[in-house]
Amino acid sequence: MKKVLVAYARYGSGHKSIAEYVANYIKENNKNCEVMLLDISDYGNFIGRTGVKIMDFVGKHRTAKIFDFCYELMDHKISTIAHNALAKKSYDNENLRKVIISFNPDITISTHFYCSNIITYYNKLGFIHSKLFTIITDYRTHECWTKNHKLEDGYIVGNEMVKEELVQRGVNPKKVYPFGLPLNITKINNLDNESTILKRYNLTGNRRIYLFFGGSTSGSMYYYDYFKVIAKLNLDVDIIFISGKNEKLKCKCAEYINEKKITNINVQGYSTDVLNLMKISDLVISKPGGATVTECLEMKVPMLLVPGVGGQEKYNARFMAFKKYGLKVRNIRAFKKVLIKLENNPLIITKMHERLEKLDNNKAVEKISNLIDKL
Repeated sequence: MKKVLVAYARYGSGHKSIAEYVANYIKENNKNCEVMLLDISDYGNFIGRTGVKIMDFVGKHRTAKIFDFCYELMDHKISTIAHNALAKKSYDNENLRKVIISFNPDITISTHFYCSNIITYYNKLGFIHSKLFTIITDYRTHECWTKNHKLEDGYIVGNEMVKEELVQRGVNPKKVYPFGLPLNITKINNLDNESTILKRYNLTGNRRIYLFFGGSTSGSMYYYDYFKVIAKLNLDVDIIFISGKNEKLKCKCAEYINEKKITNINVQGYSTDVLNLMKISDLVISKPGGATVTECLEMKVPMLLVPGVGGQEKYNARFMAFKKYGLKVRNIRAFKKVLIKLENNPLIITKMHERLEKLDNNKAVEKISNLIDKL
């Protein structure tokens, strides 16, 4: 049996969810493989744990300008030397070595460049002899992903545009697979019918439905002001607001709609029903995280992209706007203007939806599984 290590690091939820989709699909569909799902963040020392906390801080306080500066600063061959050293300093230790060497993977699928750095390092030292495929989890590449490209066996990317970027950075085009970003295909293939979903959320389906992702595990209240804007406009739409695990935000939003007697907004907390909600939605309002963008592309639902943490998310938003699959805004004032524009001209959403319908269905996890079979 082939041993497949699927590794990620907990810097944002996208790296984890994509790793889980890949690991679960291979477990269920490729009986010739033994699969281990590994979060290297569990093995981080003080420096590694601090890095995760810094990302949580960025998510909570939306220090986009600082994050943008660091993101662009690190997008150079010289500056990533220090970044590679930081990955080893943060995560290379006896406990992690023991786990990886004991499993001895034939193939590693990595969804974070820190994991890729560690695997190339262990290969170099002769601890393991694993083929390495890195999934770039956004719609733009970065030097952190490509620093060790000569030591990696392949990259799995979202589309041909990202492949072209990698080639321009010196990566062998034969090593780049534009499969799309992995999704939970099992869930997508087993969604409920629309009438069942509408009934579950007490919706009639007689008017447009906006799905607004405003939560985060870091406790940020950043999107509360955006929530109030859409609530005050009293649009002729039904709105489902997802606060995620952010209980403080959920309570604040629920209090607001009760106080103002707003009847077209349904405030939800953490939800495992996201794909069903996307199925009935005409528009998704969200920050441009790689995983969320990928799900919207697959579900053929247009996006209104509000500011995220900067860095790679900025480029995800640019990609969606460039392809005319969505609209992006920079601040609350622009958010309000776009909502009014969509209310007065609903054909804008219809045209975005028509463009999305022309996209092929995502088969990334299936293609990754087949690639493993061929190795």
